[in-house]
Amino acid sequence: MISIKCFNGLPLEYESFLIDRYDSFVTTCRYIEIFQTINDINYMLIHENDILIELLIFDNKGNTSRCLNELVHIEQNIFTEFTKYIFKHYPAIKKIEIISSYNTLSLSKSILFRKSDDFIINLPSTIDSYYLELGPTTRQHIKNYKKRLIRDYPQVSFVTKTGLEIEENVIDKIIQLNFDRTRQKGKIPNLNRTHVSDFFKHSQHYGCVSYIEIDGLIIAGCIAFMSGKSMSLYIIGHDNNFSQYNAGQLGLTYLIQTSIEKGFSTCHLLWGEREYKTRFLAKPQPMSSYVVFRIYSLDFVFGKIREIRLHTLHKIRLSKYAKPIREIIKFYRRRKSLYQLKKLRHVL
Repeated sequence: MISIKCFNGLPLEYESFLIDRYDSFVTTCRYIEIFQTINDINYMLIHENDILIELLIFDNKGNTSRCLNELVHIEQNIFTEFTKYIFKHYPAIKKIEIISSYNTLSLSKSILFRKSDDFIINLPSTIDSYYLELGPTTRQHIKNYKKRLIRDYPQVSFVTKTGLEIEENVIDKIIQLNFDRTRQKGKIPNLNRTHVSDFFKHSQHYGCVSYIEIDGLIIAGCIAFMSGKSMSLYIIGHDNNFSQYNAGQLGLTYLIQTSIEKGFSTCHLLWGEREYKTRFLAKPQPMSSYVVFRIYSLDFVFGKIREIRLHTLHKIRLSKYAKPIREIIKFYRRRKSLYQLKKLRHVL
């Protein structure tokens, strides 16, 4: 028999349960308190025969409630009970947002929004086994680049730090490398220097940084977060002056090696399709978000029309016939980004 109890605040005393149950770096109290804009935060304990089986964190703002359990697999019957409870006990709530779910749901009065896939590497028990699974070209390139880097810079070191070992200047440097690399590609960076403090705070709890250093200079590095059996890469960057050694690829390889050595079973490269993710054996895991409405309203009808339109466009966009159009769009987006960067530099 299922029973439900709700409480106000963050469930700090259940942090270990969240990690063990959901194995998601974003479904932790520490992540939510640092990165989420918290309004009226609450949590729901769901017991079955007096055994805690699920813990859902949600916040309420205006007429909307958001389920903050992200990158998770939760059975549909649990979400059904969750939505029924919210609508019954919070009369002001008109809709509920389920931000990201690994499994497909069929919820009453809901609208589906497809999100970018999470790309996940299933890790073997040894780094040698991982190398054997790679394609022969990728495997040979990694060996050649690493050998060349060590030959030219015998003092190079590969460093891993976790939790309280991590210094803020390391977080700052890797974010700056990512920033510079993104601009070099002609894109507007999503990150800025204001993120350093937040990433540093979170890294003190669940962070892992792996980086390549030469005489105190970080030439490539990754900021990742650990949770349960998973390592999740969040930021990767490398110094453009070391591109001839493919420093970014070596940095990612070192994070994967670190993940294997620490006994993690998966390494998440997270959302966004990139060619290098496939080469490194990451496989796409679809993610979906949902909006569940209290009643059939005009908002629901318009949202359903939008869902159908977006689903149709997504299918067209991925078809082989749309490939030339995709390439043209990429070309003009790149030109637009370069123009915006030139304007920004002129202003600065």
